Amino acid sequence: MLILLFILCTFFPPVAARPKVGVVLSGGGAKGTAHIGALKVMEEAGIPIDIIVGTSMGSIIGGLYSIGYTPEQLDSIFMAQDWPALLSDKSKRSAIDLQAREQGSQYILSVPFFEKPQDLISGGLIKGRNIGNMLWQLTEGYHDSIDFRKMPIPFACVSQDLVTGKEIVFRSGILPIAIRSSMSIPGVFAPVDTEGMLLIDGGITNNYPVDVALEMGADIIIGVDVQDPLKTAEELKNNVFSQLNQLIDLQRKDRWQQSIDSSDVYIKVNVKGYSTASFTTVAIDSLINRGEQAARLKIDTLKAIARKVKETDTTTTRPHPIPPYYYMHRPGGIEARYASTLKTLVGEAPTNSINLGLRFDNEELAALLFNGKMQLGKKRNHNVSLTVKLGLQTYGDAHYGLHLGRQWLFTTGYRYTYNDFNVYEKGERAFGLNFNHHLGEVGFTRSWKYVRLKLGAIYQLYNYGSFLYRTPDNTPRDIKKESYLKFGTEYAVSTLDDKYFPTKGNEFYMEYYYAIPLNSKKAFHTAQIHWNASFSFNSRFTLTPRIEGRYLTSENTIAEMNTFGGQERGKYLNQQIPFYGINYSEMARRTLVVAGFEARQRIGGKHYVSGVFNVAVSSDDWMHFFKNSFGSNEVLGFHVFGGAIKYDLRTFIGPIGFTICFSDRAKTAGYIRAGFNF
Repeated sequence: MLILLFILCTFFPPVAARPKVGVVLSGGGAKGTAHIGALKVMEEAGIPIDIIVGTSMGSIIGGLYSIGYTPEQLDSIFMAQDWPALLSDKSKRSAIDLQAREQGSQYILSVPFFEKPQDLISGGLIKGRNIGNMLWQLTEGYHDSIDFRKMPIPFACVSQDLVTGKEIVFRSGILPIAIRSSMSIPGVFAPVDTEGMLLIDGGITNNYPVDVALEMGADIIIGVDVQDPLKTAEELKNNVFSQLNQLIDLQRKDRWQQSIDSSDVYIKVNVKGYSTASFTTVAIDSLINRGEQAARLKIDTLKAIARKVKETDTTTTRPHPIPPYYYMHRPGGIEARYASTLKTLVGEAPTNSINLGLRFDNEELAALLFNGKMQLGKKRNHNVSLTVKLGLQTYGDAHYGLHLGRQWLFTTGYRYTYNDFNVYEKGERAFGLNFNHHLGEVGFTRSWKYVRLKLGAIYQLYNYGSFLYRTPDNTPRDIKKESYLKFGTEYAVSTLDDKYFPTKGNEFYMEYYYAIPLNSKKAFHTAQIHWNASFSFNSRFTLTPRIEGRYLTSENTIAEMNTFGGQERGKYLNQQIPFYGINYSEMARRTLVVAGFEARQRIGGKHYVSGVFNVAVSSDDWMHFFKNSFGSNEVLGFHVFGGAIKYDLRTFIGPIGFTICFSDRAKTAGYIRAGFNF
């Protein structure tokens, strides 16, 4: 028997098993997107990756690569994300109803919480709902508990239990939960609460986990490191965040160096100028390129490893499996068996929020908007909203809503407003106006994804300061107080894909009210309508036509009279219709129609240049509307041609830009603005 074994070994020596290649991807937040570029070069060099291990952002990219995503697909996915929205708990615009979209478009900051405002600082500033949903979608097909070593490429990622301080290495489990746990930066993302553990970012303890890859059987280690080098005393001065990060780096310094020494190929990416929070399209594109450049410096070594591996194995080339990305838009809901898993990943939707709006323009100067919303009761069927606006127009608003089922809501509310602004005529100041406005309302509303319907009654009281109003026929009226009781309905439809820079969709609004003056005047009707749409001819050029108007059945004062001007609908008075060419607000006749279009060109990613043309026509006589509007007697009616040239920059605080307006009724004027409209 021994002789037989000797002969077999002599003439048929055993084939040596080919060495296994392990790739290790460090954590680093946004800097970790550089891993995508490094993986591109590894594939180009022909490296067969047998094991992939990551921490934090390295776990996201490594986990997705392990189930079949190519570097090119990952590049496209990461570049296409709306990172400000993704790295927040704000609901996607497409996922909320029309009324919530309209209200949410006013705020630069919206912080959700559950039972108490103290929940704002519990766990982390970000609960991770949106990024959790992204991971859930991208890992479809891997939502069951599985052995990560049996995935297309064996995978592991590192986290840490905040309860015991123990390092947790995920070699099995539910893939999106493992990845989400590995990237839970303390104080930024809420930890993942699972199996009695509170799991946080693995980078605190092991940010470059070469040892994990070796334990999984890797013979050759290729590591990509996107960590910042230790900072000097000068760099640390007066920067508390850098000091805290340096403390963490010093604690893991020895382990980090050991991991570097154990790497056969150490790819160090130059991330100077970028931070963990550099989640902009330009920054991500640059970081991916830097990862590719860093890996290309080691291309000869990588090719040598690829040749060495192929010498012992001629079947190293493996096609990427089809990733779940291609199936993530399949119709159908979430299976019931995954409901608890998804809840662990994204948590419950917050029911309450504190919101902040900030705006500046050269008419109203600075304005602040504070809002708090809460859902009360065991069934969360009572809504309370409190709002305060500070500025030249100051108001306080309190609203209560009761959910009646089938998406119907009974609402009641009160608003007090102090107004102080100028009214213009032909571009010249006609008079100043200040008054206190009290509004109480009660009614029923229903809001769908694209539609909002409102039925109800409104009481309005206007208390004027010293206000001498002249009618179109130059008759003076000294007005002190007005009050109205109004009954009517509002109907709105919007499919626009963006509030401020839409590229597709339509918006339609219509309202009708029957108004009863409580000071012995004759009752009257008001009707208002507007429509606008956006049509994109390519990825950068958009045309937006619009037409809107308002009709009164009898002459009225400033409280209800038609007004137009400015760029924001309802800026000074609720019925104000925008008109480019007249800043502030001008009064019109009982019938007012404004029509026009805007041609907008996007330059780069966030810059917009627009040209606007519009015309306003107004008359008291509906039957002879156009004749009077284009006649010579302005008492009967008038028309105005106007336009503007605009520049806007899209920012997280809202559009920032300026407008040069011109018309045949007023002087050329400029308008500067920053922030969302409210």
